[in-house]
Amino acid sequence: MKNWMTQIKKGYLELCVLSVIKGLGRVYGFQLISELKALEIETKEGTLYPLLNRMTKDGQLCSVWETNEIKGHPRKFYSLTKKGFKSLELMQEEFESMNQTYQNILKTSEKSHE
Repeated sequence: MKNWMTQIKKGYLELCVLSVIKGLGRVYGFQLISELKALEIETKEGTLYPLLNRMTKDGQLCSVWETNEIKGHPRKFYSLTKKGFKSLELMQEEFESMNQTYQNILKTSEKSHE
């Protein structure tokens, strides 16, 4: 059961990360962790940063270090690339389709128990 839940959360987290970045335009890591937490998606740095690095390497995100006009440490900002927007669109379609299929299964199951 734990393995199943881990796999579901991995794919879901990637969808959520792309969606949040799209909504904000660009975001740095700690800000993204805070945004996800506000949405009740608890994410640890050790989970998020490798995901961001992989998504950047895969071409879904671009990143840039900013040090100008920022008090404190430099921050690495992430934004969606063209590939990232397309990936998000495909992920959203697949998620909606899977969710609809599951809802149909539940309805069918409920009717058979009546």
